[in-house]
Amino acid sequence: MKKTFPIILAVCLALTSCAKGKKPIGRNEKEKNVSFTDTDFDYNTVDRVSEMYPDALNAEYKHFSICSNVQIDKIKSVSVLSFKQSNGFLFDIEQGLIDYLNGGKLDIAEKIEGVDEMGAYHLMNADSNYPYFTDYDGGSIVWIKNNYAESFFLPYDNITIERYFFSNSFDDKKYQLKDCEMSINEAIAVSSDFASGLKEYGYPELSPYEIRIEKQNDTYAFRIDMVQKNNNIPLRAANCGFAGRTSSSKDIFTGKLKEINSNPCGYTVLICSSDGVECFRNNENVFEVYEQEEVNEIITLRSALEYIDDNLSENSNYEVEYIGLENKIFWNDPATNLYYSTPMWTISLYNPTEEKYYYALLDCISGDFSFYGQ
Repeated sequence: MKKTFPIILAVCLALTSCAKGKKPIGRNEKEKNVSFTDTDFDYNTVDRVSEMYPDALNAEYKHFSICSNVQIDKIKSVSVLSFKQSNGFLFDIEQGLIDYLNGGKLDIAEKIEGVDEMGAYHLMNADSNYPYFTDYDGGSIVWIKNNYAESFFLPYDNITIERYFFSNSFDDKKYQLKDCEMSINEAIAVSSDFASGLKEYGYPELSPYEIRIEKQNDTYAFRIDMVQKNNNIPLRAANCGFAGRTSSSKDIFTGKLKEINSNPCGYTVLICSSDGVECFRNNENVFEVYEQEEVNEIITLRSALEYIDDNLSENSNYEVEYIGLENKIFWNDPATNLYYSTPMWTISLYNPTEEKYYYALLDCISGDFSFYGQ
């Protein structure tokens, strides 16, 4: 673990991106030359939108096909939300949190304290010892229990052999971990129990969102992304993922997403043995709803999918593995530390030729369309 500190620090810097007044994330300069098809969106009341899902799922589209296992969470209410972070909440309970992560009392008397462009931080065991723990004021954390877990957690060249969205149906397969076999549902149960324990330390209730099965040599690990939900709608970053922030030539951001300056990516756990969760990362936790404005009517899912279909390139051919309504965080006001979000239809688009995922976002109120690669 000799290079753990600079590597993890780089990860944290990439995760935090441009929050707290830093420069906006770079955008594709060609976006001003992009034109979109004209359309009259179909709107309906929020209480009826979920009833119309089958109509959208069974329709035919020119540039993508929807996988048969795709299921969509039902929605009962939709709001435009702003959130307030609990400033520095972790420093006050850090000892208890570390003890919880490690499954027992741990002496953290020897730790580094400092300040950098991300703010104040605490760092434990930067010089090759485990467990490794870094905590930034405001909520960014990386915790790694041991060397084996780190070998799965940090490198980006592990082969993701399977990917499941929790809202969909999937077969409950078993995989060989370091010292045991574990099924997908068993791993989800472990992550849910872990998340329940976090609530004692100020965390919101977390739900599984995406499960990735990763392989290294002949063993596997479960990487599970978890989300905070409001009215059963996930709270997610406007630009998902954490493996880089530079725009590709295909990335287009419009409407409220033109000036993204915040990228909180949520919560990730890693399970690679019978010891349970052995790595945990969260970034810029947004805990409390500060203000909300309820929305009575939104664009229907079918209308959203038809518009996305019409604005994909003519030679494109995607597979849709996920569809959902998500509250997308896109802006942090450094003067008030409020985080602003807007509800968006979110569609994953897998390109089998490129072996690459793209995401299409459609603001369910304004109809603004954005598209980016992950």
